[in-house]
Amino acid sequence: MAFDIRETRLRNDYKNIRELVNRSEFIRVLSTEGDPPEKYLIQFTCRGVENIKTSGEPIYRQDHKVSIYLHAEYPLKQPQLKWMTPIFHPNIHITGAVCIGAWWAAKTLDELLLTLGEMVQYKNYDPRDPMNSKAASWALRNKGLFPVDKRSLKGQSLEELIVLGNTEAEGDDFGINIL
Repeated sequence: MAFDIRETRLRNDYKNIRELVNRSEFIRVLSTEGDPPEKYLIQFTCRGVENIKTSGEPIYRQDHKVSIYLHAEYPLKQPQLKWMTPIFHPNIHITGAVCIGAWWAAKTLDELLLTLGEMVQYKNYDPRDPMNSKAASWALRNKGLFPVDKRSLKGQSLEELIVLGNTEAEGDDFGINIL
């Protein structure tokens, strides 16, 4: 069997996404296509801005969906991304197209999911290079509102829960404590 770099990458991405989803309260894989998956429908359940009222006040939304297609040139070229739910963000076009900035082949899909989720939360935005100029203008005037959701999307890995040494938690004979 020939070694397929792309297939190995897709399998590793899928494994890393499953690990991220298992840690995170706010990221879900709603569906996949392919084995290994080349298409994903991802849900973020964190606070984001769906639109703004005429007064400029944000209309918040807690359910956000984005489709990700890992085309034949992935990972050398950025995946195709399309926002499926309404979102008001400087770097997301009203059609759902997404600008994530620079892409490099070493960037993993789980890292991309965190980037997209942080866009929802307005932890990640660039109003100087907008795909939505109205959202960019609004973001520049309302920086004090951001982030609209401060919670971490990443969750904690098992390694982060293990503490070596003497702490208040009860440990085993080796001084390893699981919090």
